[in-house]
Amino acid sequence: MIKDKFRENVAAIIINKDKKVLMCEHAWIDDAWQFPQGGVDKGEKEDDAIVRELFEELGTKSFKIISKMDKQLKYIFPFYLKEKYQFNGQKQKYYLLYFTGDESEIKFDNQEKPEFKAFKWVDYDEPPKYVIYFKKLAYLAALKYFKKTLDEVDLSKFK
Repeated sequence: MIKDKFRENVAAIIINKDKKVLMCEHAWIDDAWQFPQGGVDKGEKEDDAIVRELFEELGTKSFKIISKMDKQLKYIFPFYLKEKYQFNGQKQKYYLLYFTGDESEIKFDNQEKPEFKAFKWVDYDEPPKYVIYFKKLAYLAALKYFKKTLDEVDLSKFK
């Protein structure tokens, strides 16, 4: 039995100039959408991990960090994933980032085995509608956390 073992992780709520949120579709599961995210390597700083993960998964570094959570959110894997990954779930530090590039920069072939196959921009409150059930509460909490920041942010200072 895996006891209280959570994978350290970072997750990205990426907005564009219209304050729409980037959702990415899993390469190996049709209609499974999520925020870009990934593990934090041992000894790696979370700020470095988010930049590395976004480059690995999306093929671009055209992002500016607007804000990050001061705490981590947890979600618990269903049984079949606990067995597969040997973790109870993930502890995630969420970041709010601004995409400064052009959509043509977003490419999923920056890894040998791409994690995503498509992306779309959705309204800020929509990601929980698309994400798998066991991540919904974390998504709701992260979006709520950044809502005031999003409403007040002047994106022109992040160009």
